[in-house]
Amino acid sequence: MIDPRRDDQGAVAVLVGILAVFLIGLSAFTVDLGAAYVSNRNLQKAADAGALAGAQALTQFPGSCDAIRSNSVAVAAARAAAVKVAKANYPDASWTEDATAWKVTCDPKLKVVNVTFANSGTTKASFAGVFGGAKTVTTKRGSQATVDVAPGAGDNVRPLALCSAAVGNSTPGTFVQIFYPGNGTMSPSQCPKPKSPGNWWTLDCPEERGGATTLLEQQIKDGCQDRVTVIPGQANANTPGSLTVVLEDACPNAPSGSETCMSGDPGNLDAGHIADSWKYLVDTQKISIFPVFCVAPQCSEDTTSGSGTNTVFPVYKLVSAVVCGYHFSAKEKHHSTTGLCAGNPYLAGLDPIGLNSNNYLVIKYLSTRTSGSNAESECALGASCDGGLRRTRLTG
Repeated sequence: MIDPRRDDQGAVAVLVGILAVFLIGLSAFTVDLGAAYVSNRNLQKAADAGALAGAQALTQFPGSCDAIRSNSVAVAAARAAAVKVAKANYPDASWTEDATAWKVTCDPKLKVVNVTFANSGTTKASFAGVFGGAKTVTTKRGSQATVDVAPGAGDNVRPLALCSAAVGNSTPGTFVQIFYPGNGTMSPSQCPKPKSPGNWWTLDCPEERGGATTLLEQQIKDGCQDRVTVIPGQANANTPGSLTVVLEDACPNAPSGSETCMSGDPGNLDAGHIADSWKYLVDTQKISIFPVFCVAPQCSEDTTSGSGTNTVFPVYKLVSAVVCGYHFSAKEKHHSTTGLCAGNPYLAGLDPIGLNSNNYLVIKYLSTRTSGSNAESECALGASCDGGLRRTRLTG
């Protein structure tokens, strides 16, 4: 017989009821926590995208870090880009910018512009409210991106060296006529006579050292395959003499594959179909990046060395530009005055026939964002070594 004093029938039901409430609450908490986690992660993605978009917008504004930071138009454009991109990455009505976080600041030690951006969003707590918890969860996430002078480029580098004395301050929007030697005998007006006769400052790309005209044609049109980078250590060279030492010591020769020490190519700029490649660049207005070699007054002397295909061009800096014209011989001449080349004052195509001394390239300087690296920048924004290349990175 069952002792009625020990009858525990129904106790299991009570325990199950108690545990059910606990388990349901735990499940609700888990579901709400998971939703909040996903929201938090998506907000971080939005913040990262917004900060990077703001930094990228600033790459179109030239000048020093302080000049960019104090440029209200630049800062407003960066903020608008950050908000637009971040909101697109978190398409929910609860999204809002955390306006108190927005900042554009300078770090003179690292030579960068810092862009700080944050946003927030609200997630509905589907079950927590049933148990007395908050019905919504609001989270905030922030991020930081930087803009600096890119120390190298992996795309669009053309195998033609520019003389630093001809480049000037390379202010974006400026047209400039870069004169080249005529048949290796005529010295350009801005630069010293080439050390090696026949060299028009054409280059071999890092990936090859052949000197073939057909290869030069292709590389002018499509750019070098391998990365080109400025020589490190220049930041501490405070005089033309010390800069010369840094550049020359870095490049006793130009081995195949070197990113920083380029070799000469004896191909003339009017040989074969080379001019066709330059015409392609003028007509398509593809962005070009040119290596610059250093001469006086930037350096104390011409830093190139060697002769012929053994000529060594230490990469002093890189300049971003669009090619708007050229005159390389009596017949090889062409120019554009439309698109990015609108306002071009150098009408090479109208030069009189027979002016073989007019050997020049017309370029318009640009600010261009290029593929980055983690190498420290050698150059502060707006300094004489700034050729318009910009790098943007997420840093926090």
